[in-house]
Amino acid sequence: MHPTRWAIVALICVYQQLQMAAAKNDFELYFENFTCNSDSSSKEENPLESVHCGLSKNPKRRTLHMEFLLRELMHEHDFHIVIILPRRTMNFVLINVTTDGCQLLSNKNQIPLLRIARQVLDRYSNFPTQCPFERAKPYYLRGFRLDLSLIPAVMMETPVTVQFSYSRQRVQLFQGHITAHVQRTVNAKQKKSG
Repeated sequence: MHPTRWAIVALICVYQQLQMAAAKNDFELYFENFTCNSDSSSKEENPLESVHCGLSKNPKRRTLHMEFLLRELMHEHDFHIVIILPRRTMNFVLINVTTDGCQLLSNKNQIPLLRIARQVLDRYSNFPTQCPFERAKPYYLRGFRLDLSLIPAVMMETPVTVQFSYSRQRVQLFQGHITAHVQRTVNAKQKKSG
């Protein structure tokens, strides 16, 4: 291929990326519900003292918050997450993974979406960058909102459900459930109609 053709191909690729980036800013993730609970049947084996989850009170710009406290030092744990895009015929499972929670904290050997999640945790939480989780220290996630421009190829309005859990030696510490939806922003709708 001649240099001129390469330049044209490069320009087309840059243009498409800019269009996608602009389109992503037209969408936002709106949280509808966030709950979490612990398994009280295995209280003796569960090092969790307490856990609280919820949404901010502002209905237009809801953010997530979560806080938990441990009764003992936790050197190891597993983290499980499932992200589902519900569909009429069959749900689309975007991610379904269980990973070593300590590796997740230290950002080792991760798939790209989990690496993004770790970077987001750094901004909104006081989670440690490596194990252990300390005893009697409140760990939190506060004011969390997901910037869709961080995630590759989000260009649709869709409901989203997220289920996650922390476990240690096959004992579930707690699990959480988030319902949300990706929606075109008001500014994007006005741009389209204008």
